[in-house]
Amino acid sequence: MELLPLIALLSLINTILPDFIRNYLKVSRFWKTSRAHTQQWQSEIDDAREELENVRNAEHAGEYAKAIKILRAERKLADAEAKLKSARSMDAFKEMGIDTVAYYVSKVLLALILIVVSILNRSTPVIVIDLGISLAPFTGLLSFPTGVYNAVSVPIWAFSCNVTFRLIYDMIKRDA
Repeated sequence: MELLPLIALLSLINTILPDFIRNYLKVSRFWKTSRAHTQQWQSEIDDAREELENVRNAEHAGEYAKAIKILRAERKLADAEAKLKSARSMDAFKEMGIDTVAYYVSKVLLALILIVVSILNRSTPVIVIDLGISLAPFTGLLSFPTGVYNAVSVPIWAFSCNVTFRLIYDMIKRDA
């Protein structure tokens, strides 16, 4: 495969794939987390609600005793709801962490592949431009490691593809 489309494809994938992983794939869905504690807290909430209803409907010796029992049942219900909320927020935090790690791992992996391709082909020009077209002030910069006159080197091509695809992708995301 030629370097021109290979580097362009790697740059395009490096631009699109990490955001696709973060926004649509949601790797955390495939990571099995324990829901037992959530179910335990939910059953405890159901028990506390049932106890609160029983206390409200029961006959008591006095209003003071009834008020105390209702307060205890409400406190027990509030504690169970707080624990459930905490458990759910911890699960959401873990899922967010997994998705963030997947996002950065994909970015780093694709960047490393692009760097390896650039290093292995640093002396090979991607494009050799006709001598009739002058790249006068940038000739040395564009063909830096290759030494070929009027050529575009692999690192410069990879950089320009990354910048161009990122600008286009950001513009499309902003308008959508």
